Parts: sequence; C-alpha cells; structure tokens
Amino acid sequence: MLRNLTILILFLINLKIYAQDTICVSRTIKHTIESKFLNESRDYWISLPLHYSDSINYPVIYVFDAEWRFHLIKNVSFDLGANKKIQNSIIVGIPHIEVKNKRGQDLTFSHSRIEYDGEKIDSTWYNDSNSGNGMNFYSYLTKELIPDVNKNYSANNYETLIGHSYGGYFGGYILSFKHPFEIIHMYDPSIWYSNGEVVKKFKEKNQVKATRIHLTYQPVPEFHKSKIEEFIKELEANEQIELTKEFYENDTHNSLYLDSFYKGILKTNK
Repeated sequence: MLRNLTILILFLINLKIYAQDTICVSRTIKHTIESKFLNESRDYWISLPLHYSDSINYPVIYVFDAEWRFHLIKNVSFDLGANKKIQNSIIVGIPHIEVKNKRGQDLTFSHSRIEYDGEKIDSTWYNDSNSGNGMNFYSYLTKELIPDVNKNYSANNYETLIGHSYGGYFGGYILSFKHPFEIIHMYDPSIWYSNGEVVKKFKEKNQVKATRIHLTYQPVPEFHKSKIEEFIKELEANEQIELTKEFYENDTHNSLYLDSFYKGILKTNK
C-alpha cells in the first residue's frame, strides 16, 4: 500500500512539472503601446517558439483578429515549428479592442458605398464611426508595433501578415505601399469593399514589393467571389508576386480559416 502511494505521489509530481513546462513554453505575453497614431492604448500578444533563445533570430507572424485567432495560430505554429515543419517563429496577436466598430476602423481605408453582395448602400452603413481609419492603423502597425516587437524580441525582419475578411482586404490594399512583409496571407478577403478599390490601387502601382501571397476564398456571394477572382488575375500577372491560392467550394467565410492557415503556412514559411 505504501509503495503504491509513493508511486502515485511521484507520478503526480512529474505530471505537475510536465504541465508547468508545457504552459511555460507556450504561454502568452502581453505588451501595451501608447499609440500616438491611434491616440489610445493598444495591447499586443506574444507567443514564443520552443526553446526560444535571444541568440537566435526568428521570423515573426503577425495575426489580425487576435481575439478569435491568436490561440489557434500560436498553437498550430508552435507544434509545426517544434516538429520542424516550418521555421520556429514568434507569433504576434493584434486585437482590435472592439469588434463592431474598431475592427472596421482599423482594417479599412475608406467608407464603402457597396456591400459584399453588390448592393448599393448609403452613408449610414459605413462612416467614420466604423470604418476608414486604415492609414492610422497602418502607421501604428509599421512605426510602433513592429519596432516594439523587434526591440523586445530576437526577430530577423522576415515578417508574415495573416488577415481574414477585412484583414485580407487590408493585406491586399497595402501591396501598393512600401510595406514590411515578405509574406501576406489573405483568407476570403473583402475585395468587394468600395467596389474593388484594392484591385484598382494594385493595377495603378507601377512597382510593388516582391511578396509571397497565399489567398483562399469561397463562392458566396457571387459578387464577393468575382471581385476576388479579378484580384487573382492581377496578382498572377505581376512578376513581383508569388501567389498560391485555393478555392474552398464547400466551405463558408469562417470555416475555411483553419485549413487556409495550415496549408498556407506550410507553403510559405519553410
């Protein structure tokens, strides 16, 4: 009896140690920036790869919609990196404070007068309260957030941006800028926004940065799908863009996210 009790105690001690180690290596670290561009405090979340060391420089994966997506991305990336399927990477989650209005302000650059199904709308739908602050958010991202990450962690300036829906639209829009990303993922991007302004800006730009893009989409509604396919044609015609794409015929706007990330990260972050 005493022997069995001793074995049980040793087992529980070892289990506790293992659990603590597991939590430690995949824990989330929160940082706060007092943003002069957004005129408010903004948090960002960090997850470090297995055996993180300041003597090694790591690629960084930036994830929009961290409220919903950060833990998914960090856990999948941690496992893939630990098993040498992708490069060990620092994951940065970017929450948007409040989803209904702030997310739209952060991730859009205008006030759309058309909806995702092609329906025309008036100024009561998209206005300063819920959209169009993308330039200030881009300045926060590139001039405050990324430098803060590089200051605090051992990054190698090889950066990936993960965006879904509005976040994918944001990734497409900044292709016409001198953006810092080597890789941009766009999952079912809202290219319909402002009647395809992303496509127009991309076509007008004479020279874009060499960028690897993974783009995924689904068929509903038709207007949304047609704008994405118009964008795909422009991307494929540009020599600076290395595009991989996948059409999820039997998925929805949200259900394609996990497979999009899993397949995309294996293709682009080796």
